Amino acid sequence: MTGSAESQGRGTPGDEIRDATRRVPNLWFGDADEQQTTGQRFHVEVYVAPEAAAQRIAAVLAAGGTVVDDSDAPALTVIADQDGNRGVLCVDASAVKQD
Repeated sequence: MTGSAESQGRGTPGDEIRDATRRVPNLWFGDADEQQTTGQRFHVEVYVAPEAAAQRIAAVLAAGGTVVDDSDAPALTVIADQDGNRGVLCVDASAVKQD
């Protein structure tokens, strides 16, 4: 893997693998949810601008996916494809305007 110890820890989990050139997406490893029954071993987190989140979620739904959990929206929205594979749509919560 292309990560290096020097590029870890810049405001992220310490076990994240980061490409110092910033050309390769970060990989972060966490504990698996023992209750999960789908057999999925990883998920993708996609970070989008706050103004793009609704459009991305609409695209997921139009493609036959579902919103699994939006209790932490807009910062985190768990989505799934038609086979139940999950991903997370993330928005930088500090970038969201509070009315």
